[in-house]
Amino acid sequence: MFFEIDRDLLTEGMSKIVSITERRSPLPILTHTLIEIKDSFLYMTATDLEVGIKVRYTCSNSSDGLATLPARKFLEIVKELTPGLVKVELEERFRVKIISGRSSFNLAGMDPADFPAWSNPEVVETSEISCDKLLHMLEKTLFASSNDDSRFNLNGILIEKIENKTRFVATDGHRLALIDEEINMPLVSKVIVPKKGLMELKRLLEGQRDKAEIGFESKNLFVKTEKGIMTIRLIEGDYPDYTRVLPGEKTRTIISKRNLLLQSLKRMSILTSDRNKGVNIKITKNQIEFSVNHPDLGAASDIMELDYSGEEEIELIINVSYFIEAISNLDSENITIEYFKEGAPLKFTAGKDLNYFSIVMPMRR
Repeated sequence: MFFEIDRDLLTEGMSKIVSITERRSPLPILTHTLIEIKDSFLYMTATDLEVGIKVRYTCSNSSDGLATLPARKFLEIVKELTPGLVKVELEERFRVKIISGRSSFNLAGMDPADFPAWSNPEVVETSEISCDKLLHMLEKTLFASSNDDSRFNLNGILIEKIENKTRFVATDGHRLALIDEEINMPLVSKVIVPKKGLMELKRLLEGQRDKAEIGFESKNLFVKTEKGIMTIRLIEGDYPDYTRVLPGEKTRTIISKRNLLLQSLKRMSILTSDRNKGVNIKITKNQIEFSVNHPDLGAASDIMELDYSGEEEIELIINVSYFIEAISNLDSENITIEYFKEGAPLKFTAGKDLNYFSIVMPMRR
């Protein structure tokens, strides 16, 4: 096996797959990337047995073959090479020689026969979806999914068909994000896709302006783009009935400048801690007051104007990080906050984007 490729292309490809490789794994081969040369194309594959990705790039002066290399060390080497062509050649005992200019490395690999088999997505029915739209839906929802491993069914996004639309829902039990788009996914009802796999999918989609092919089979999601293919093992289990926590008819509406609200919240967050993220909120006519009183750090308050004409004062405590993330994901100069009743979640929307909203549960006083 031998090939030549531009350093920047090799860096780009490895950067898209290296995070999947396990740093410490009972299977050492999972720390490696599979390098395959076939018909003047370079294929680089990585997997952790839950998520798999294969990217493709054109190379030159190549001869077909297979090799494996420790993914993170390979990327570290490639990043530090001088710009220009990189030459890669398989030698004896699975060693690989890497040459660029006057620099030369000899990196120990493993037997490619030990690398896990790749699932074949060619036999799955797929639909084409704009990479931009898919990336948009992921960015609007992933932040609200859970990081708690004990709640495995919340560690991802629920994807379901709602008439002629596809819905993405993410929640960690304290907040929720939901978006509907008129896209056609080859989906019978609904599936749960794990967060880790979708984070890797985001990385694959970034910078691509073409369309992606998406397909499902009983246990996996397949995504194919111009530059790569991904497989993500689906989460087995039931997603909670999120519709039970969705607010009903709105009763009070608050309209605020997004950036001013963000700045005020970020000032308040300085005097919060990992254990105590709560910020006190008091909304009166056309005004909101934030306050923090931390026993170890000190106290702070901030007042800003907004549009609220309700007669009744609103007082609650909310997790400042959740508040910041909710409004950070709204693409509008003015945002709308809907308050329903004490103990009910706040609903965040923006402009005419009626297909997206997020909610945040208040904290107990």
